[in-house]
Amino acid sequence: MITLAPPPAPGLIAVGADRWRVVDRDGIVRGLIESGATPAGMRFRALRFHVASRTFRPVGEFWSAAEAADTLRLSR
Repeated sequence: MITLAPPPAPGLIAVGADRWRVVDRDGIVRGLIESGATPAGMRFRALRFHVASRTFRPVGEFWSAAEAADTLRLSR
């Protein structure tokens, strides 16, 4: 059995050990966040789904999950 970590910020739904779905107040999915350790510390990568290519495209890397989630929620 895999135990998922609690969401690192509000509005995130765990979909894997180090992956969260970002939803806005209306429940609309805005993208994904993946976390990963680096020599400088934990980083959070924001990803947005690109319909035409059926892939996730990186939006940016951040020092907090809240920053990554805000970027996905506020950018369209």
